[in-house]
Amino acid sequence: MLTRRIIPCLDVKDGQVVKGIRFENLVREGDPVELAARYSDEGADELVFLDITATLESREHVVELVRKVAKKVFIPFTVGGGIRTIEDILQILEAGADKVSINSAALKDPQIIQDASERFGSQCIVLAVDVKRERNSWYVYSHGGMYPTDKKAVNWVVEVVNRGAGEILLTSMDADGTQNGVDLEITHRVSQAVDVPVIASGGIGKLSHFKDAIIIGEADAVLAASVFHRNIFSIEQVKTYLANKEIPVRIGKTQSNHEIFHLIDWTKSDQGLIPAIIQDVETGEVLMLAYMNKESLAISMAEGYTCFWSRSRRVLWRKGETSGHLQKIRAIHFDCDRDTLLIKVEQEGPACHLGTRSCFSESFQISDKPRRFQ
Repeated sequence: MLTRRIIPCLDVKDGQVVKGIRFENLVREGDPVELAARYSDEGADELVFLDITATLESREHVVELVRKVAKKVFIPFTVGGGIRTIEDILQILEAGADKVSINSAALKDPQIIQDASERFGSQCIVLAVDVKRERNSWYVYSHGGMYPTDKKAVNWVVEVVNRGAGEILLTSMDADGTQNGVDLEITHRVSQAVDVPVIASGGIGKLSHFKDAIIIGEADAVLAASVFHRNIFSIEQVKTYLANKEIPVRIGKTQSNHEIFHLIDWTKSDQGLIPAIIQDVETGEVLMLAYMNKESLAISMAEGYTCFWSRSRRVLWRKGETSGHLQKIRAIHFDCDRDTLLIKVEQEGPACHLGTRSCFSESFQISDKPRRFQ
């Protein structure tokens, strides 16, 4: 089983974090920047911010909020609410977010998912789905759960993943804020239907609810709000509980060197990727070149072994996960422009998928009498 993520959610309205029950009766919970910094320090794997006002007037305030949060946290964070255009996505990513969550705009025109994933990469594009059970089916709602649609949840998710969405944030409107547990049936159905990560959201109230969402619902991550805002559980408590149930989680902070995320220039690539050169720590031999985003770098630093982002498959992949040819990290450096990593490793077995020690095992001859360019 891959490492599971624990994600606090901050619903933001008028500059404050709020929480309600079934999307209603909102209560203020605190300052979003302060809560974000707290959760980052406590070991959250990621954060999700949802602007539930989602008006044109609030857009400028949200962008400024994203900038403030980006300076305080060093874990990936997703921003959603009111994102309607490619320009909106670009503005949020440039402000410092790692991913955007799209809901109503995709329901209006699914082409935005395809256009966004092609421009920014699937790893940046999260489809948010608010669902409600009606008889034996679950239907999708738009505009923060205000308006029903005729789209069935599983069919909709499959369609949008085929268009390039890299992750699903699935919220049960029936369970949201009740603390009675995640809707396990729809979570399981969606997880079975798609091959991208699914985040289970809505209804967390007990430690066992996290476990059930992962084991029964087969969720890749669990999102919660009230239990963290109101100090019912700490992130450490949740992860310790899951680890004791033999569910793999990252214990402690997601990465040991927070400052590296602040120093690296992630803006050079519109997909939020930077090249990582892998070098044998003993011999100095260059073994391979791969790409990392913030999430894969955070995993690498937390687990001590390399994890990359596959540009072709659009998924995270841990080196050696299937082959056993692991790369134990001994040091991480970045270059003078701060847009390339050099990672020194202890390599177990061959580094190349062709079975050779290095991906750079082939060479060609150059002239022994080089000529200067005029």
